[in-house]
Amino acid sequence: MLHRKLNRILIIQTAFLGDVILATPLVRALKQTLPGARLEVLLIPETRTILRHNPYISDILTFDKRKLRNKFFSLFRLILEIQKRQYDLAISVQSSLTSSLIMVLGGIPMRLGFSRQKFLTHAVPHPSGLHKIQKVLRLMEPLTDQKFDMQTELHWTAAEADRADQIITPLRERRTPIVGIAPGSIWYTKRWLKEYYAELVNLLEHEHIQSVLIGGAEDHRLCEFIRAGSNAINLAGALSVLESAALIERLDLMVTNDSAPLHIANAVKTDVIAIFGPTVTDFGFYPFRKNDLVIEVELDCRPCSSHGGKKCPLKHHHCMKNILPERVFNAIIAKLHSKR
Repeated sequence: MLHRKLNRILIIQTAFLGDVILATPLVRALKQTLPGARLEVLLIPETRTILRHNPYISDILTFDKRKLRNKFFSLFRLILEIQKRQYDLAISVQSSLTSSLIMVLGGIPMRLGFSRQKFLTHAVPHPSGLHKIQKVLRLMEPLTDQKFDMQTELHWTAAEADRADQIITPLRERRTPIVGIAPGSIWYTKRWLKEYYAELVNLLEHEHIQSVLIGGAEDHRLCEFIRAGSNAINLAGALSVLESAALIERLDLMVTNDSAPLHIANAVKTDVIAIFGPTVTDFGFYPFRKNDLVIEVELDCRPCSSHGGKKCPLKHHHCMKNILPERVFNAIIAKLHSKR
C-alpha cells in the first residue's frame, strides 16, 4: 500500500470528453480515501470546463497536445509548473508515454498507473472484460482495499441550471415526453444515418413526443437536416457542455451514438438508448445504468476499430444501415411506457 502522507496529488487524463467523465468516480474515491489531500487534474483545453465545478478538485491544469506547433511549448511550460507545485503522487489514467514523461520530468516521486505504462513507481495490472470505470477504479488498489461506486457525476452552476430550465419548462407544459437526440460524433462511422434520425424524429412527433437535438456547434447543420419539417428543437451549438448536461438531466430519455452524450446522460442519471455500430460493448464504454439499452447488429466485421473511423473499411456501413428507425422508435416507446 502507498503510504497515506500524500498532501498533493495530480490526476492525468488528457483524452476525450467522455473519458474525462468516466474518470470522475476515481476523483471522488481519492477524496473519500484521502480527505486531506489536495487533488488537481491535468486535462486538455477542450475538456477543462467539464470539471470546473467538481467539489473534489482544487485546481485544473491544461496541456494543449492536439496542435503539434503548440505541443512542445505547452509541454515545457507544463513541466516547469508541475515541478513548482511539488506533487507527492501522480495518477495517470492513460497509459501514454507523454504522461509518463510529464510525471518523471515534473519530478513527481510516486507515479501510479497501469502496468503497460513506462516509468511508474506503482503499477496496477490492466484488466480486461470490465467497464472502463471499473478499470479506472482499479488504480485505487495501491491506496486502499475499499470498493467504490462507479456512478459518474457532473456539477454545474445555478445559472447553467436556469438556462436548461428556460428551455425545458415550456416543453413540460405540453405534458408530453421529451426525448434528447445526439446524432453527432467526431468519428463519422459511429454516426447512425442522418436520414434514419430524421425518420425517427417524425415517428416520435406522430406519437406527440418532443425531440430535442443536442450537440456542439459542429453538429448544427446535421441537426438542421434531421429536424427539417418537424417540431424538433435544434440546440446544437446553443449550449455549453454543462448547460447541455443540466438539460439532459431534465429529459425523459436520451438517444445517442457511442459518443460523449452517452456518458453525460449516465452522469446525470438519465436513461440512455445507445446505438453502436463499428464499436462494441466489449471495449468497456457502454452505458452502465440498469435501465440503459444498447442497440446493435451482429456482424462478422464488428468491431472494425477501437474508435470507428472516417469511412467503413468494407464500404457498406451495415453496422449502422441495418439498424432501422422502427427498431429504435419501438425501443423508445417501450422505455417511455415503462416509466409511467
